Amino acid sequence: MNSHSRRSLTLLAILLALPAQAQIAKPTAPPAAPARPATAGSESRVESTLEKVRQRALLGEADRDAFQDLVAAINTGFDNLQGTPDTLAVRARLVAAVDDIYARSKQGKIPAEEFAALRVEVLDANLLGVLAKWTSEPGEHAMQAVEASLKQLEDAVQELDVGSGEWRGRVQSQLAKLKQKNEPEAADVAPLLEELAFARTLRAESLLEKHATAKGACPTDYARTRDSVSDLLELQSHRDPELRDLRKKLLASIDELERRAAEATLTHADFESLRKDLAQRGATAQTEKQKPHG
Repeated sequence: MNSHSRRSLTLLAILLALPAQAQIAKPTAPPAAPARPATAGSESRVESTLEKVRQRALLGEADRDAFQDLVAAINTGFDNLQGTPDTLAVRARLVAAVDDIYARSKQGKIPAEEFAALRVEVLDANLLGVLAKWTSEPGEHAMQAVEASLKQLEDAVQELDVGSGEWRGRVQSQLAKLKQKNEPEAADVAPLLEELAFARTLRAESLLEKHATAKGACPTDYARTRDSVSDLLELQSHRDPELRDLRKKLLASIDELERRAAEATLTHADFESLRKDLAQRGATAQTEKQKPHG
């Protein structure tokens, strides 16, 4: 083989080794990425890409690449969630919310509040992941990470300025009890997870009611409320299986609200029944926790 042939083969080998140019895909179908354990890096990537999308969208730009990067970050994060919601549910819900924003961003600017609400969802999922890590590897450092994650969520919720702030006290109370556990079990963490689910549900309902009564509710508002209600009742049904019937009832009522909203502007009175049912779920949970356990 002469020197010219060798040079040609070497050049061909180099070209073949180069990665093919990635095709541009819709946000709903990002390139598949291998799953990896959730880390602070993967979660911070979700936050940083979300901020990039937010900045572009608030300028009226529907940047497909930015949205695609956000979806890819979501689909490689939150990998250690095994409860309610689990990894697949969290990823699917966040991606659906991103897709909804992307579709509407091509028609006009997205309100800043929608990105604040999405960030709260991301931070809420981050906290679930940090709690899962503390449960499997308890210790002072892991608990400090839980407290830092919770503080970040609290600040974001305060910035969103929706719903009552009472959830902070209930969550902090459960967290104080967890600090006394050297080897926590799933049952020890369950009350805290339920409080977080209840707070998530009240936030979702408040946002939905706020937007729907102003005729500005989007598909994500209804989906977020359905998902939150479903999670809360699923967790509580571990104590009372009959709550699965209530779950169906509340989900049906949210569907009915969405159907009616397409025909006319809803009023706060339309949400009264849903609000009362959800408030009762929180009161019931508190009563159960106060009962002595033999």
